[in-house]
Amino acid sequence: MNLNFKTLKKDLTKENIELELRKNGYNEYDLARYYISGFKKFNDHMKSDLRPDDDNNSMICRIQRNKLSISDFGYRTGMDIYGYLMDKLYNNSKDSFRLVLDTIRQDFRLDNILPLPKAKSSLREAPIKYNEEVVNSDLPVKIEVKRRKFEGNIHWTYQDEDYWESFGISIKKLEEKGIAPLETFWITNYNKDGIRREYNVGYDLGFVYPFYRNSKGNFMYKLYLPLGYKGNKDFKWISNVNKKVVQNYQFLPKTGDLLILQSSFKDIMVMEELFPGLNIVSFNGEGIFCEDFVWEDLKNRFSKQVLFANNDYTKKNNPGLTMARKHCLKYNIPFVCTPDETTSDISDYYKKYGKEETIKFLNQVFYNINLILYG
Repeated sequence: MNLNFKTLKKDLTKENIELELRKNGYNEYDLARYYISGFKKFNDHMKSDLRPDDDNNSMICRIQRNKLSISDFGYRTGMDIYGYLMDKLYNNSKDSFRLVLDTIRQDFRLDNILPLPKAKSSLREAPIKYNEEVVNSDLPVKIEVKRRKFEGNIHWTYQDEDYWESFGISIKKLEEKGIAPLETFWITNYNKDGIRREYNVGYDLGFVYPFYRNSKGNFMYKLYLPLGYKGNKDFKWISNVNKKVVQNYQFLPKTGDLLILQSSFKDIMVMEELFPGLNIVSFNGEGIFCEDFVWEDLKNRFSKQVLFANNDYTKKNNPGLTMARKHCLKYNIPFVCTPDETTSDISDYYKKYGKEETIKFLNQVFYNINLILYG
């Protein structure tokens, strides 16, 4: 007698979902690419789709201990894909975890797993099996630049000068830091399609911040286009710089008393123009922690450290101060910031209130720092 055995479907559990995903050729890159709006590659900052009212690039996806980790620095850090989807799709409602499991089951056509009773069918299209290998490289994105020159010399326009002068930053200071006006840049993204694309800036506002060559001999850059590229605000910052870069690091003395951690190169230059001789650095973004060995080096060279934080008082959950508290807990240092109802950082403070008021404010800041650090 021939016996026909029916295939027994598996229970709707996290373990079974992950097993079936692997069997069908999917990995965590596919989950991130499918569910996270704006995701292109790991370690890139993007706007958070958990907080659509915030335009800040506050979310980042990483692989930690071989698992996907999602952090929104104005909301919650260290989420796995299930916690992220519970908040995004079901607002952590009752039975949201099982609803998320069933959503993944439907979207990725995991037919060997039992559905939730009376579960609604997914309206999304089936995912493409992309399975792109994330290149294990310290420079997955190559940036090439052409600085704007005239007769062999760097060419600054009146527009360039007016822009930087509004923050009290001179052309001399920019050139001291190696910053130059940008004419054209090329991007080759090896984690995407590997195609080299050209962007012509011309005489629009655009500047290049050079750093150093990586192990493959390619330069690491930050490109700053204050008005975006051809009006596209998503092109305000273009970078292939990783957390190993500490801005202004090469200009520090061997040793010193006080080290100020600022939030950007622009803020560094504003303070240096007003108070020459300060020791100031900036990590690669307010949400970035530097390498541990770099922090140990800075701590050994400078006896005191203080963070000058961004005060994003107009934004939900104030992501600038949220990250400042995390930095201060990690590094065991205090922080100062601009007052509420003024501006978020010192460069905008200068632009709004002018040179004399900014000097007056910073003198008060230094007085407070002395009280905090030295009693």
